[in-house]
Amino acid sequence: MHAADPDREHTPEFYRQRYLELKARAQDTNSRRSLGLAAESPRVICPDLIVTQEIIPGGWYWSRRIARGMTLRILNEHGTPGVSLLMWNAHETSERLNPADTIKVQWTSRLTHGKLLLSDMGRVLAAITHDTSGMHDAIAGGSTAGGNLRKFGPDVRVRNTRDNFLLAAAKHGLDSRDVGPCITFFAPVTTDSSGRLVWQEGALANGDFVDLRIEMDVLVALSNCPHPLSPATASTHSIRAIVWQTPPHDPKDPCRNATEEAMRAFENTDSYLEH
Repeated sequence: MHAADPDREHTPEFYRQRYLELKARAQDTNSRRSLGLAAESPRVICPDLIVTQEIIPGGWYWSRRIARGMTLRILNEHGTPGVSLLMWNAHETSERLNPADTIKVQWTSRLTHGKLLLSDMGRVLAAITHDTSGMHDAIAGGSTAGGNLRKFGPDVRVRNTRDNFLLAAAKHGLDSRDVGPCITFFAPVTTDSSGRLVWQEGALANGDFVDLRIEMDVLVALSNCPHPLSPATASTHSIRAIVWQTPPHDPKDPCRNATEEAMRAFENTDSYLEH
């Protein structure tokens, strides 16, 4: 066996090869373990477990503090094209959802059951325990006033996700500095042959839902506005937000053990919660 070359261990080629090895191992693990992930949430929630539920009309928003151990179900009863989400640590709001790290740490932008929503501190805000859609976007962001002006023209006044999030944040004493990138559920965004983000028409179905098991006390904001790439008009249908009590998960929880990166994120979360 040859001795390790210390000079080679600090070259760009070394780090690139190391990156590719980690990526391949994580993606292989993602593929194999996702096949064995069992949905933890029932399709029909027992009424006794429901803490609260609210209908969010098209164009409007909803916000709430949700305790660790609860699950938030976002129910898309009418196939509305996009429900955007922000999250903050309820006890330290400078910690918030980080879509970029959520993608990077898990080596995939395909967020579905078994995946985690991560904060900018490397901790788990929520775990996706059930997902009947599989069509979500963590890259393009939500709609804005300027984007809607270009899309619909000056004669059509349409509510947008950015302004909705500002209103939701203000209810918790937050402001524009606290409103960062979001994740949009029920948004079938793919890439074309040139690498551009495009909308996959016909991919949404009435009645799809996503369950987010809350892993630390959080503030949540939802905006029911069409995704910027959606061809939908200004009119959208309502969605339903349901908060329900879920049983504690054990150490063999598939979300916790999906990958080495997921286990480290949960360890970071456990350490924070212990102090």
